[in-house]
Amino acid sequence: MGDSLVDQPRKDAVAVVRWSKKPGESPAGRFFKFSVFGLILCLLLMTILPGFRSFGALALFTAFFATLFTVPAVQRRRDFMCGLTKRLNDTVAEVTNTPGDRLSVKEFERMVKSGEQRPLLVDGVPGLHLHVERIATPEKVVPEKWLAVITVVPPESGTDSFDRLVAAAVGAGPATGTGNSS
Repeated sequence: MGDSLVDQPRKDAVAVVRWSKKPGESPAGRFFKFSVFGLILCLLLMTILPGFRSFGALALFTAFFATLFTVPAVQRRRDFMCGLTKRLNDTVAEVTNTPGDRLSVKEFERMVKSGEQRPLLVDGVPGLHLHVERIATPEKVVPEKWLAVITVVPPESGTDSFDRLVAAAVGAGPATGTGNSS
């Protein structure tokens, strides 16, 4: 099955990076779930082991249990975002011919959350914008799909100035030498 029309960016845009995010994948939600699970497990252990029969032991066990299972998920998410940012930076450097203009992971995450656009210069000339779009899906259970997109922005003067330049070049004809040496 190929990409559906919903997965395609607009006609004036090019998708640089695509990824999907499962609902409920946030580290805070995961920590909360494992805290509740750790609390229930600790309450069960209180009936068997007398060392767990205090509030301090309950709090420590719950926090340790939740942290133990949340840290690997946070690390995987950080590695995933670093990989996405690297792919994005490599593509932007290739398109704009400015390898020094790099996006940090924090800037990329801020763009994902806020949807703000970042102007890109192609050899010092403005005309492209980088932003992140969420692809709308009709179902609520499916993973969210995201695109990092480079959009072409027409110049403020429009295409009139370019059209005049082309017309002047075409109207002048081929360059002929005017200096005759006789």
